[in-house]
Amino acid sequence: MTDIQHEIQTFEGTDVQIEQARKKLYDWLNKPMRVSIADGRVLVGVLLCTDRDQNLILGNCNEYIGSPSEQEEFRVLGLALIPGQHIKSIYIDENTSSTSNHSNISITKINDHMLDDDKSDC
Repeated sequence: MTDIQHEIQTFEGTDVQIEQARKKLYDWLNKPMRVSIADGRVLVGVLLCTDRDQNLILGNCNEYIGSPSEQEEFRVLGLALIPGQHIKSIYIDENTSSTSNHSNISITKINDHMLDDDKSDC
């Protein structure tokens, strides 16, 4: 289990904290993200949706075997569903628009709590 998944599953906050976490999650929608998965692949795309099982849907997604910054070849996936159980780390760029070339984005690691809610954010 990753640190992010552990934080999500153990998050017990007040209504104010839950609302702040929900707002942060909504702020991340339509932002470029880089998701590392357990088998070593890196998926770069725009966050379109998440659910209570920590699954992510990325649009305009490219798949890399290793780091996208190494300018290696990538495979265009388009729309990708990433099961939460396979997510190793998530990075987001809060400074660029979703229309930018997200294969060359500068990123920062997500350190905030994510929300485990009964509702999907699709």
